[in-house]
Amino acid sequence: MGDQLFVDLSNVAKDPLLGFSTQHATLVRWDRLKSAWNRDRGVPAHILLVADSSLKVALNRQEQSMLERWVASKAATLVPDADVEVLRQAMAVDGIALSNDRYVDHRRIDGLQRVRLVGWVVRGGGIRFQDRSLDRLLSAMISERGYKQEMKRRGVEQDSPELRFRWHCVYGGCDEDLVMLPTSINGSVRCPSCESYLEHGPLWNSPIWIKIMDTSGEVTRFVLEDGDQVFVGRSRAHGVIALDGLVNDGQDLSTVDERHLELQNTEGVLNIRDNGSQHGTRVRRPAAGNLNRLSPPMPILSSGYVVVGRGAKIVLGQSRVVVQISGFGSV
Repeated sequence: MGDQLFVDLSNVAKDPLLGFSTQHATLVRWDRLKSAWNRDRGVPAHILLVADSSLKVALNRQEQSMLERWVASKAATLVPDADVEVLRQAMAVDGIALSNDRYVDHRRIDGLQRVRLVGWVVRGGGIRFQDRSLDRLLSAMISERGYKQEMKRRGVEQDSPELRFRWHCVYGGCDEDLVMLPTSINGSVRCPSCESYLEHGPLWNSPIWIKIMDTSGEVTRFVLEDGDQVFVGRSRAHGVIALDGLVNDGQDLSTVDERHLELQNTEGVLNIRDNGSQHGTRVRRPAAGNLNRLSPPMPILSSGYVVVGRGAKIVLGQSRVVVQISGFGSV
């Protein structure tokens, strides 16, 4: 018997490359993937199928009943976010997480090193499994893209006092154990995932909000607290925000180095440094304090750190990738 396997069933059921149906989702795709796994990797000691709660409505009536039977027999579980739950379940037993999710929007999870993350590729009618790197998931704490839309809906500014605090969901079964942006329901502070009540946590430690953008818009966002340091570049090493896989496939990253840009938060002040890159780094600062009007790009030398403030945009090499300082935790 092999390792314990935890499967992102929503990810599997919605993958059209696995064939079988023109429907948006079908459980038959898991049958095919399971057969390929047993043949290539051996029969697991235990399998748990983890699905988003929304998967059920994407299935036909027959498969809805099948999913209900799987849940009743504890062969499957329904959660608000299967992507994260698959990792948590595998981490608890040093198991294997089977998922093709890109994990673009995520938060750092302590103990993630204990997980083996595996994905699949369908080519020429065959299925090939491959171990996936955890470097991106271990690199930094990144907020969900949905928070940005929620901020727009509620009219919350980047420097709103609400962003200064940590919030914690009181529901133990929710993956939102640390909530960056609470939502408001009937005047009460709630979790954006499960709508449970939130506990007011302590202040972030001099946080700085940073987002990375390409020609399509924002691709990821993260927070640096006092003392945090991170690099941005093409490397998938620990401590690097890896652009490969984040930005659109058509983006040319050939002029971006492995560890191109260094960012440090020192007591709420953001220091940046070009890490000796081949094609250089340029920064555009707000002109005369106007966040909507930027000065011409100026090169950043690798000889020392440069302090940048809110609204500054940093261009890596000759690429179309921009690192933008979107806000600070103090108001």
